[in-house]
Amino acid sequence: VIMTNLKYLISVVILMISGMSFSQDSSAPVPAEMWLCELNEGFTLADVRQVSKDVEAFSEKNGMKGGQWIFTTFMGDMNPNGFALMTAWPDFTEMGGGFQNFFTNGEGDKIFSRWLKIANCPTRSLVMIENPWSNMD
Repeated sequence: VIMTNLKYLISVVILMISGMSFSQDSSAPVPAEMWLCELNEGFTLADVRQVSKDVEAFSEKNGMKGGQWIFTTFMGDMNPNGFALMTAWPDFTEMGGGFQNFFTNGEGDKIFSRWLKIANCPTRSLVMIENPWSNMD
């Protein structure tokens, strides 16, 4: 039930804000990857944030564009260990290059190994997101 509620919350939030970082003037859909997760014992969201910083450093080193968001619930059936992590890219070329470098070429092995220790993520989805409007500036 908790993960189902988190999925619905994440869907709404994605539609509202995630596309903003790519283009305020365009509603063109962009590809994203969504992981629904739960922290493993002994880890916190601070550990998740550190992995996100490591992914950011990897992306900058490789000249890649993208962004990450962490979603947690704040009402309803809250699970203090449940969260979602979303990574999005401006287009499929950038996404494919990211997967190629991170997973296939092995550059992200150390980061991903740490990620697997921190969280259990039974659900992973590839989605398209768009930002039809925003007045959050």
